Amino acid sequence: MAVFHSNLFADAPLGTTPESSFWLDGELTGFGYEPAADQALAVLSVKVHRKPHDLAAHLWRIHSCYRNRHSAALYAALLDLSIALQGKGEALRRRMLNASRLRLEPRDFQVLSALDRHDPKKLGNRYSILASGVQGSSELLALRQAPAETSHDPLALANDFIEYSQLDQAIDVLENAVGLHPQRADLQLALLELYRSTASRERFRNAWRTFSDLAVPLVGEWQSVADYFDRQLP
Repeated sequence: MAVFHSNLFADAPLGTTPESSFWLDGELTGFGYEPAADQALAVLSVKVHRKPHDLAAHLWRIHSCYRNRHSAALYAALLDLSIALQGKGEALRRRMLNASRLRLEPRDFQVLSALDRHDPKKLGNRYSILASGVQGSSELLALRQAPAETSHDPLALANDFIEYSQLDQAIDVLENAVGLHPQRADLQLALLELYRSTASRERFRNAWRTFSDLAVPLVGEWQSVADYFDRQLP
């Protein structure tokens, strides 16, 4: 895990701290491991969504976007950090923005530099987690409401969590996915496997009740897992 020292939060005006000196800073060596870029973005986005005030998750996400030269996602990561800080940590926000400048589109840098003039929650793009709107294409600050987009398969994302032994997060992803994609039996089977392997009887029963109330067409294995828990647990 990264260790953050005082100079990470050093107060520096925008445009005055050399970009390379920040990203080569030993404080960021904890971010050295990178899975595939798309997988990293998906996993870290889920982390930020689940715990918006987890500073380490925000910094890890920003660093991943920077290293993979993903300008639009980097803008979103910096914007979400600003939203999570809620007007605090201005020195950290400026330092991160300044260090990321060369990987941002000029207009995105301008928007992020002037967040005190606008509501940041209305300045999101499709990679934003904490923002409620998206930038318009004709005007710099034109806003419109839009649903969040994702190109990441929930089963692949759940498998990523399983690989890193984050089983609760994998269950969260699959429970949400079953509600969104009730026709996908593979999601239900993967979820049932996790319930059984983690002995999550109560969570299984709550999910079964919820999905039944929502009229989700459930595969027959739900009854099999219920029978398994009845045999194994009092």
